[in-house]
Amino acid sequence: MAVEAPDVRAWSLASGLGRIAFGVGMLTAPERALRVLGFTDVNTATVAVTRVAGVRDLVLGLVTVSGLGNPDRLRRATLANAIADAGDTLAFGLTLRTSEREAGVRGFAVALPAAAAGIWTRWRLG
Repeated sequence: MAVEAPDVRAWSLASGLGRIAFGVGMLTAPERALRVLGFTDVNTATVAVTRVAGVRDLVLGLVTVSGLGNPDRLRRATLANAIADAGDTLAFGLTLRTSEREAGVRGFAVALPAAAAGIWTRWRLG
């Protein structure tokens, strides 16, 4: 079974736990998360949107980790993660042309490999 493949299992676990941690961080310390991402214009609106994104990552992470024992569930979670990461890649890419370029560079550098790893993992899951 592909879920038992060490590379697939390791990436799925790391991705799921990382998303959970990142989601909790964005919910509990959104200002800090924004600064780590490289954003300089931190205000009430960006904090609210960061918390929304935090919920998304927390849920995606929980669904991924809970799917480790169920190949069909893990396939769906992995596809959802890859799509979210591709969307993040696009969003950060568009940020490269703004005053928040540093955030665009940092986010793009994380989101693009995550999207590729998600697509690869989904392919490995069959």
